[in-house]
Amino acid sequence: KLTPGTVARRVIEAPGLRPFAVIGDDEASRAWLQRRGAALRERGAVGLVVNVETVQGLARLRTLAPGVPLAPVAGDDLADRLGLRHYPALITATGIEQ
Repeated sequence: KLTPGTVARRVIEAPGLRPFAVIGDDEASRAWLQRRGAALRERGAVGLVVNVETVQGLARLRTLAPGVPLAPVAGDDLADRLGLRHYPALITATGIEQ
């Protein structure tokens, strides 16, 4: 369900939610992770990786954002709950943004 693409910024209300990023193992996600890695680390965000095919792909993503925990996940349930169709995206207690 989740595919690389543009994510429109929107407000959500999820008090106490730890910030997390939804990324994939694709060119757009890798570039986004490189750009946003320091900000993710500063916020204490974790990365949920969807559509990663190999252990090597996950390892490559981890090298782009040292200090940001990244874990592979099945994204369909998450996508449904958040109304999310595309990634990369940052989800916080107050909003969803790219």
